Amino acid sequence: MAPPPAANNGGAGGFSRVAIVGVGLIGGSLGMALRGRRLAQTIVGIGRDAARLETARGLGAVDEIATDPAAGVDGADLVVLATPIRQIIADLATLSPLLSPGALVTDVGSTKAEIARAGDAALPRGTFVAGHPMAGSERSGVEAANPELFIEAVWALTPTAATNPDALDRVKALAQGVGARVLVLDPHEHDRAVAVTSHLPHVLAYALSALAADTARNSPHLYDLAAGSFASATRVAASPPDLWQDVALTNRAALAEVLRAYRADLDTVLAALDAGNADVLRDRFQAGFDAKRG
Repeated sequence: MAPPPAANNGGAGGFSRVAIVGVGLIGGSLGMALRGRRLAQTIVGIGRDAARLETARGLGAVDEIATDPAAGVDGADLVVLATPIRQIIADLATLSPLLSPGALVTDVGSTKAEIARAGDAALPRGTFVAGHPMAGSERSGVEAANPELFIEAVWALTPTAATNPDALDRVKALAQGVGARVLVLDPHEHDRAVAVTSHLPHVLAYALSALAADTARNSPHLYDLAAGSFASATRVAASPPDLWQDVALTNRAALAEVLRAYRADLDTVLAALDAGNADVLRDRFQAGFDAKRG
């Protein structure tokens, strides 16, 4: 059963009516957190599938639902774009005439430079604040939503020179209100960092999972011999491929750079194996060990 409607106390950052476009794992978790912490009077869930929106309402992620974006954002003082990256960019291009005066817009996309450019172009008064909560799961959909998802998670905010400082402060307060630790940084710096810490691990997990499936065709006991290390290394391969295709393409330069660096390290390991060079293997393994322990 859904919790009772939140009280209108103005909310963290002074928001009363929050519209969330895309009520899946992140959007649903945010709605639950805002309602559970009574940080907004009304949470509106916006999407194309009325049945999925009803599920979100039944789970307590939103108070109201709308399949018409114009109706959904009407009166909202904050709009959160929680759809896949390409859809975020498309929505930004059409959102401006639908917004109420003074409304702010933020997003939760996994890459930031391209989204920040689109937001600045669509909302030139500085009312867009690009953001990325570093929280999630290999599971998807509002059924996986968790109101505690953001507690102690880093929530990156990536303002540009065009971002209104008050808008940044209000979105920062909202993120802190749901328990996150806010990190403010440049969009390009964000994208270079997550290429290593998030995007490359997904590429590797997909590749390893596919390799195992190919190998298993001629090795019927392969999965019987897969234990914790394989499970850990392939966990995020259960993430939606379409979503991560967009992530890769909107951060392709940074991701390609780290893939080349990773490939170079693999080539070093391969050469050491071919030569039977224990010292090089030990050095490479030690470097990773020291970095993990450090």
